[in-house]
Amino acid sequence: MREGNHGSSQRQQGGGEGLDRKLHNPIEDRLIPLEPLDLGKVTSIDSLVRAMAKTAFTGRQLGEAADVLEAMALDEDAFVVMTLAGAMTVAKQGLIITELIDRGIVNAIVSTGALMAHGLVEATGRAHFRANPEVSDEELYEQGYNRVYDTLEPERTSTTSRK
Repeated sequence: MREGNHGSSQRQQGGGEGLDRKLHNPIEDRLIPLEPLDLGKVTSIDSLVRAMAKTAFTGRQLGEAADVLEAMALDEDAFVVMTLAGAMTVAKQGLIITELIDRGIVNAIVSTGALMAHGLVEATGRAHFRANPEVSDEELYEQGYNRVYDTLEPERTSTTSRK
């Protein structure tokens, strides 16, 4: 089995330095050190999300996304195009979308057709429901439900709304 960069086989060849490698100093290379997420310094959701930008993985992505969203909202010349999947209305995120449009933060939307279909269901007073993960898709089909991720749409709702 071959080992990665930190394997014991490299340590045996001269302290892990390898034969043709020059180890760099991360500070001289201007790498940005990660910072611990200190909840003692968090005073709001905004400060939490901004602190997450200094961590790693999805936390950093969330923090960076918040910075990008803020920059777009503050830039009067930015033309913001929002891309959406159809399940956004099923997930009850429609009011957020309309608020972003009403405030002029989003200028255009590119979406799947499902967004319109599911939105029509919601706009006509019908509802989506929380799915029980223990019920199989076969059982749901027999009962007349369509599963959308972790929600259900009664077939009579989708059939009625398409007329």
